Amino acid sequence: MKPITTMILLCLTLAASAQERENHPRILSIYHGLDPLPPRATRLCGLPPAANQDGMPVVFSVQVDGDTISASAFAVETSSGEIVTPLCATLRPALEPLEQRTVLLIGEFSPADALPVSVEIVGQLQDVNGNSLVGLTGKKVTALESGPSLVYAERFSPSQSRLAGECPEQTVQAVQLTWEGGVTGPQGTDLAEAQRTAVTILLDDGKSVHPLALGDDDPDNHVIACIAESSPAISVSVVAGFFHDPGDDANPETRITVISKMKE
Repeated sequence: MKPITTMILLCLTLAASAQERENHPRILSIYHGLDPLPPRATRLCGLPPAANQDGMPVVFSVQVDGDTISASAFAVETSSGEIVTPLCATLRPALEPLEQRTVLLIGEFSPADALPVSVEIVGQLQDVNGNSLVGLTGKKVTALESGPSLVYAERFSPSQSRLAGECPEQTVQAVQLTWEGGVTGPQGTDLAEAQRTAVTILLDDGKSVHPLALGDDDPDNHVIACIAESSPAISVSVVAGFFHDPGDDANPETRITVISKMKE
């Protein structure tokens, strides 16, 4: 069997498994993204500025009901064994209709020499379908000095109303990429040609292409890859060093299979 055929079959198998697992909510990633946050960051939760706070996005496999989010629903364990309740928890800034799966936790998660090591849902929290997320635990926290990786990818029709204005007219399919944390170009610059060509999409017909354009260029953890080809996207890979988090840490080489939300 040719290597490219083997890769396509593997990607299709992984995509089918990912689609099946989507019915079982879980924490996809915990990202110790910034320490300290700018004091004004607490305004995302409607609180006055607060110093010496860490920022830690938690990405779920399901969309989260924002009305059920509270800081007390989250318990962050540190390497010293302390259990920390966040100062606040919010879906902001990833609030767009196709996003809403990333909860930003703000709090003192690295006191003294300790580091965050896990997050558990201990209070009321539901997904958008009313399913309880209590008991979900994530035991792997991406370290502060590491850059963001891809954790989720969904394929949509560009005619999806909630994607209006994100892609050029030539777009045939759109893949929403979810990163562990917010991404920009280096030093907070807009995404540009360097980021577009760092992204490669493997298609069902065996071809690999770059996106026609990158949409949804705002400072959250979602980016839209606009694709001109009609063969379904089955995986996305990104070269290391092009997508930067708010601390200016660059991404490692990263790859993710694509879950389809299109009717073929």
